[in-house]
Amino acid sequence: MKKIIIAIILLLIALGLRAPAISVMAADTISGVLLYSTSPYAKNEGNLTIDITENNPNYPGYGNGLSPGSVYRFDGLLTIENSNDFPVCVILESQSDLVKFYTDDQSLPAISFTLDVNESMSVGVELNTAELGLMEEYYSIQIMEGGCQ
Repeated sequence: MKKIIIAIILLLIALGLRAPAISVMAADTISGVLLYSTSPYAKNEGNLTIDITENNPNYPGYGNGLSPGSVYRFDGLLTIENSNDFPVCVILESQSDLVKFYTDDQSLPAISFTLDVNESMSVGVELNTAELGLMEEYYSIQIMEGGCQ
């Protein structure tokens, strides 16, 4: 019986060590709209950035970057929340075909949607890697009062 209890305790310790050690939230506010991510690869250094490199303190320490010729989809990577007292139109636009956004199955270089008062939307990000290692791409976000046309 002692061996079974010791084995269960060791198993619980091992499972506990695999759990994430910290919880991360990076956020940025634009025109009363909160843009945030709870991904361990998100950081805020003036702009909300998704850093999937060995420079990120949460990087697990294996691999040399994103695999070439691969597509990575990060569901719900960004959350956008309207804290204004009026609806807003949100436009996310990539500066490259290598980065696309989605709220459903279809990913596009640019998406737009209306957020009503206190409404939020989760947005996925798709990365299409051309080569191994560093991939530095940019996106823009526009917030306009009123609904999208």
